Amino acid sequence: MSSDGASVTPRADDAPRPAPDRAIMSRLLRRGASGAFLVSVAGTGLGLLANLVMARLIGRAEYGIYALMFSWVSVLMMVAQAGQDISIIRFLPGYIQDKAWGKVRGLRIGVGLFVLATSLVVAIVGCVVVHGLGAGHSDGWRDTFYIGFAMLPILTQLQQSSAMHRAFKRPIITGIYSSLLRPAVLLVLLGIAALTLARRDAPMVAVCVACAALVSLLASGTHLTRAWPAEGRGARPRYEARRWISVGGQLSLLSIVIVGGARLDVMLLGAIMGTVDVGPYYAALKMAGFALFASQAVNVVLAPMIAERYDAGDMRGLQSVAVQGARLALAGALAVALFCAVAGRWVLGLFGHGFDTAYVPLLILLLGYCISTCFGEVGFMLSMTKYQKQASLFVLVGIIANCIAAVLLVPRLGATGAAIGAALSLVIWRGLAWRFVTTRLGIEPSVFGKPLLGGSTPR
Repeated sequence: MSSDGASVTPRADDAPRPAPDRAIMSRLLRRGASGAFLVSVAGTGLGLLANLVMARLIGRAEYGIYALMFSWVSVLMMVAQAGQDISIIRFLPGYIQDKAWGKVRGLRIGVGLFVLATSLVVAIVGCVVVHGLGAGHSDGWRDTFYIGFAMLPILTQLQQSSAMHRAFKRPIITGIYSSLLRPAVLLVLLGIAALTLARRDAPMVAVCVACAALVSLLASGTHLTRAWPAEGRGARPRYEARRWISVGGQLSLLSIVIVGGARLDVMLLGAIMGTVDVGPYYAALKMAGFALFASQAVNVVLAPMIAERYDAGDMRGLQSVAVQGARLALAGALAVALFCAVAGRWVLGLFGHGFDTAYVPLLILLLGYCISTCFGEVGFMLSMTKYQKQASLFVLVGIIANCIAAVLLVPRLGATGAAIGAALSLVIWRGLAWRFVTTRLGIEPSVFGKPLLGGSTPR
């Protein structure tokens, strides 16, 4: 690959990497995905429970402030990450396979410091903006956003650590710290705060979230250090900073627009209708997120495999793991959609008075998730190959569709309009990406594709 990041294909002097037996790849995907699946289910359940406790503790309006803050922080976290979490997943498997331990160690140190610096800058800028705009908002609103921006460096480093575990093909470990430990600690902290503090508002919840993230970061980083391969402990760090930053910059745009698109509905609803309406919709969004837990579990295993198979020129293997991953993801999404259709209104009611008004938006979001899952994990299919720019363009088209739908529908339909825009955006960009993958890469990654057998197909 050239240093300008225009391509992520192997250099001409690199020997092709051998393609592992396809049955072995299939077993790795299923075994890894099943373990990550269980962790993802538990983590998503704990996360939903934590949000339910938050809503019950602080009420609909304060929960809306927290939801709006965390939506903004999630987008700015991708800005501060500068694509380096995906860059780790993209480059590290190849370095490990080539036994380039100096580059492995250099990637951890160099990228970690770079992301820490960018996250501090973004946090400072965010606090300055809040200070300038805070006059029109309450003290609780300002304090919540200040705390949110202060936790940015913690969240980005946790994401870096998780990416390292993923690149080392430790899908279960990845989920234990980022998806399981974090909400578990948050629940404990919320319980302590509820018993000991008289103040129950959005800033209190934000402090608990920041502390839970810090505990998870310390645990994940300690595990990563202890499990570091012996061959790489004494290796002298080698840095390809220009290459990492260049490719990461392209991947960053894709990450930002994907997360921005995923959070845009919350931000637009808050801007148009206010934070009171954000609370129930955010609760519905967290519930609908259960439909993606199978997809997320598969992706933890699938992303390094995609990069590995693409570098090896094994397009048949690439299609095989992609199709199997898509089918596992769809099965999980359909199961969750069926449950929520039956019991969704009751579960939303557990969050507090007025939250069950988001039942229809919940169903719309689930429909969009199920349809989009049918296309397969096309985002990683593009970002792990050389087509991250095209992926970014497709997501931008979806975001534009979301904005148009929100402007037209939210003033009339409220949260239902926001849900329609979010579902439409997801289906549009993933549909465009699926079409590109099938025509340009010659791969059918959807649930309708067929796992291929036989040797590698040259690109």
